[in-house]
Parts: sequence; structure tokens; C-alpha cells
Amino acid sequence: MKRKLLASLVITFFVMVLPFGLMAEDNRRDGNWWRGQDRLIRSAYIVGFFDGMDLGYNFSYWKFIQKKEMNSCIIQMHESYSEYSDKYFKNVSNSQLVDGLDSFYVDFRNRSIRVADAVWSVVNSIAGTPQEELDSMIENWRRNANH
Repeated sequence: MKRKLLASLVITFFVMVLPFGLMAEDNRRDGNWWRGQDRLIRSAYIVGFFDGMDLGYNFSYWKFIQKKEMNSCIIQMHESYSEYSDKYFKNVSNSQLVDGLDSFYVDFRNRSIRVADAVWSVVNSIAGTPQEELDSMIENWRRNANH
């Protein structure tokens, strides 16, 4: 219930504020952008991120739902989405993810990493992925951040 109320407030806020953000010269969603937003905008962005995950999930199968030959693929896609969202997002709150991203972007070397990639790092950390794996993941994103 709290998440739905927050989502409604955030959507209203975004409808009023988003046009100004779209006029900005640099719309790259990375650590530099993240650190330039206040807490309310960061929280709103994460609510939208979660909603985008749901919409992306729907987009991944809507076109194929009527095609019988695709049923096996759709089932596998659903199982994969369910497994990953349960493992990495089930007990992660909006504010926990915001705090994780805030911590992630304290390191100046991570500022060119896009927010979606940073989210993956944060939820992996929460899920208990070994630090060695996280460090390797982050190092790869640092090398490829400007591509």
C-alpha cells in the first residue's frame, strides 16, 4: 500500500517536473546525473525503474503470446524473470536501492557507470554476490562506461 501511494505521488511529481529535466543538455543517466538529483527525484526514479521492469517484462512476451510455437520460449523467459526478480529484488525497498546507489556513486571512479548497471551491482551486493565478482563487474563497467 505504501509503495502504491508513493508511486502515485511520484508520478504526479514527475508529470510536473519531468519536462524540465528533458530539456537538460545531457540526459545520460549515470553517477554524475544521479548525484545531481535531490532525494525525492532519486526515489521517484527508482519507483519508475521498478515500474519499467514490469513493463519490460510484459513487452518481452506480448508479441508472442498468440504464437503456439513460442510457448516454450515464453515459459523459459517467465521462469528467468521470476528467478532473477525473486533473487535480486524481492525484498529490496525503494529507499534501500537509493541508499545503495548513493554509496556506489561516492566512488568517483563509478560516476560514468549508467544507473541501470549500478542497480545491478547494488542488488547483487544485497543478494550476497562475492566481493571479487562485484569488483570484476564494476571494473568492466568502468572500462566500457563511455561506449
